[in-house]
Amino acid sequence: MTLLASTVSLEDLREGVDRLERPEWVRAIELTEGPDADDDMALWAWIVLELEFPPQDEVQPALAALRQRIREYLSSQVPGLWAYVRVRESSEWNR
Repeated sequence: MTLLASTVSLEDLREGVDRLERPEWVRAIELTEGPDADDDMALWAWIVLELEFPPQDEVQPALAALRQRIREYLSSQVPGLWAYVRVRESSEWNR
């Protein structure tokens, strides 16, 4: 699949997302593209956490801020394409 009506490649977007500031307990941010539940093209970002991370009361605000940075970056690069941002632990990522 390719980004609809876009001059930016998925690889360029991945590189840009990799440059975003993130907490040390975030192992990676993986980015793919594909249809959403309505079969519209969308971007899917997975925030992959290290196996050990701080307590939830510290993690949740930091994740909310990171989600917002990811969405803002992607919407600035590919206007009109919805970005879904999800979180998983690294152990889930390796399945």
